[in-house]
Amino acid sequence: MKKLKLPKHPFKGMKIYCHKCKRDNPTCNHYDIHKFKVKIHITGGGNKKKTKVLDSKDYDTAVKDAIAFKKELEANNFYKAAVVVEDRNLTILGALIEYNRYLSGNHRYTHLVKKITKGYQDECMRYCRFFLDTINDVKKVSETSILNVTQDDVARFYTWAEKHYKEKTFNKCLNEVKSFFKFIIDVEKIEMKNPFEVYVSKKVAKSNIYTLDKSEFDDILEAVDNANPIVKLGGKGEKKNMYRSYLVDGFKLSLLTGGRREEVVDLRWSNIFSTVKDVKFFKIRNIKVESLTDEDYWKYIPINTDLMNLLLELGYDDKKQTDDFILFPEREILSKTIMNDLSKGFTHYKNMANINKKVSFKNLRKTYLSWVNAVMNKDTGILSSHSTHEILERYYIDPTILTKIEEGALKISIFGA
Repeated sequence: MKKLKLPKHPFKGMKIYCHKCKRDNPTCNHYDIHKFKVKIHITGGGNKKKTKVLDSKDYDTAVKDAIAFKKELEANNFYKAAVVVEDRNLTILGALIEYNRYLSGNHRYTHLVKKITKGYQDECMRYCRFFLDTINDVKKVSETSILNVTQDDVARFYTWAEKHYKEKTFNKCLNEVKSFFKFIIDVEKIEMKNPFEVYVSKKVAKSNIYTLDKSEFDDILEAVDNANPIVKLGGKGEKKNMYRSYLVDGFKLSLLTGGRREEVVDLRWSNIFSTVKDVKFFKIRNIKVESLTDEDYWKYIPINTDLMNLLLELGYDDKKQTDDFILFPEREILSKTIMNDLSKGFTHYKNMANINKKVSFKNLRKTYLSWVNAVMNKDTGILSSHSTHEILERYYIDPTILTKIEEGALKISIFGA
């Protein structure tokens, strides 16, 4: 096939375009699919352009078609023309800015925006910024078109991620950057191939699920009261006191409810309800599910004997009708601060108790679910919020759930005691 060529001084805006490479004036040898393309600058439209791929492979005929296209645009005030595609030509940085708007819910295509948590948005952007950092020395991301991201750039980032992440996080990192380019292609309608479409992911070994036994948990509680609360931070020898008055109650409440940090910290006395058989349970919003949908979802935590005894210690008789927080009700700090204190405090006092297991605060939830599973077996998901259920009326519960709450409250015993 004869190679298309432009004369020394071509018609203004005339390019050679490759449908396969999605590039102007390509250096590839896909001569059979190369075509002439014209870009017409819109008068008074800033840097906006209208483009058209021309049918003729003869340069002189292509110029005539380009002139006709320009006249058609001018006649229609640049707004209406057949077979027109606006050339947005986003830079790499500009594309990431659009993606951030999309993730935050401020994108111009509101009908395409998905609801995600702020934490997940930050995570996605963090990985994408790392990608831009790895190529900025080679390609100025504020000036280079997103179309010019190549497999070399993917390889550079792949090598960087291998050095910084273990297998599971590595796969997540690459996948989030792949999603960024999917947004560019599917939402922004930029004609390009996803450079992260194909790569070799890392094999993730099946991790062990570590739980705590009663003696280990008791040792951690004892450490809170008796061990050295001071920890030395890295760097300049800074020290920090890890003790907080609500740690013991927070650890117990987490273990006996199986709640996530945010659920435990924001748990209120008014979240307690009773079945017709006077079996008590917590009914709380399923934050994790609601963050991904626009619907209301709930989760249910049966109050067994162990949990009821703790609630009595925390003032159930006096506070059961109030909207006070159960944990640290006199707080003057943010819930997030308490969450961080629980996580970091647990790790510190676990170490002070000489427990060498790879456990952290989240393993209290895993311990709870392990004991729930011993009793509930296949119905564990009903109480762990891994299944969702329709609520027929505001305070009406599906009879299936109601039965499992009552069964759980009667049978579940953490540590089997």
